[in-house]
Amino acid sequence: MNHHGGMQYNAGMANLTRKTGHHRGRRRRGRSGRPSPVWLVIVLAAAAVLFFAGKTFWGKDASEKETEPAVEDIVSDPTYVNGEIITEGAKVNRDETPILGGAELAMLTNQTNGQMMSFLLETSGGKLIVVDGGRWEDGDYLMELIREKGGQVAAWFLTHAHTDHVGALINLLQKEADGTDTGIKIENIYYNFADMDWYMTHELGDLGTAGTIMSLLDALPQEQLHTVERGQVITVDDVTVTVMNDRYEPGPDEVGERDGNDASIAYRMVVNNVSILFLGDLQTIGGDLLLEQAGAEALKSDIVQMAHHGQHGVSQEVYQAISPRICLWPAPDWLWENEGDAYETPQTQEWMRKLEVEKHYCIKDGDQIIR
Repeated sequence: MNHHGGMQYNAGMANLTRKTGHHRGRRRRGRSGRPSPVWLVIVLAAAAVLFFAGKTFWGKDASEKETEPAVEDIVSDPTYVNGEIITEGAKVNRDETPILGGAELAMLTNQTNGQMMSFLLETSGGKLIVVDGGRWEDGDYLMELIREKGGQVAAWFLTHAHTDHVGALINLLQKEADGTDTGIKIENIYYNFADMDWYMTHELGDLGTAGTIMSLLDALPQEQLHTVERGQVITVDDVTVTVMNDRYEPGPDEVGERDGNDASIAYRMVVNNVSILFLGDLQTIGGDLLLEQAGAEALKSDIVQMAHHGQHGVSQEVYQAISPRICLWPAPDWLWENEGDAYETPQTQEWMRKLEVEKHYCIKDGDQIIR
């Protein structure tokens, strides 16, 4: 809003003198057609009162009238304020313009305080696709949403065998194995896991989870299970899914911090001409291999799921190749805010500012729905 100086009001009064004639006691009458001095004073005083009363009532004079806000200021809030990212869920006037051509993507929030990753995509034809699903504790909520949408999952894609990604599916499959009717039917499950010997060497932290999910999958009908490989194309309704990389397989002497993260499979989905890249928990090594295997041009996507929940994930060069318009952050508030200065979220946020990403969705704001 522009601020202007107040209007100056200078009402100079004429020096009215009363002249007398040569004869004492005789007053000259005012000239015909000109108001007398007394009436002039009254009129000027009234004008001043009205003027200042108007300023007090309206708060500004005519020169200070506010202009109408621009349409774009009403439609949506800015994405960046003082260098900080304003997520879509934190905006008062968020842009709700549909971009998925009748499809709907839900990034579900965590049901615990832990980080997790769970996506539910409903195609424009009504088919359901799940990516990962989150922790065990996230399973009941995910199953409820699936049942509300008919209870049939056409495709369930798993990025890697970590608790915060496959726990919800473990919950569902264990219920079914115990004889509970969950009301959900899964047509196809897509994944690429290493064998247990690999996890014993490279991922002891989630060894139990890997063993559990693989045992549950082995008990399912084989026609329901699909081990994916790089370059494979899967069609679900009008959605095309491309497997973008081979699973990271370091040798027995090449043990990283969390090799299970770098073993994530990346999936690129095209939904009504809008591309969405899911990176799972890829970190620097896995991300660089993805860039090498797929190539920068093939990675370019409209929407990207931020690798490893937005911190200690793929490199800046990988994000530059993707060049996203929209970022999906499966990050709880403590990770987004970098509590305790223990995470690398601020660095990733800075990369996205430099790329001038248009929108950011984050689970710290609850379920995020993109249509």
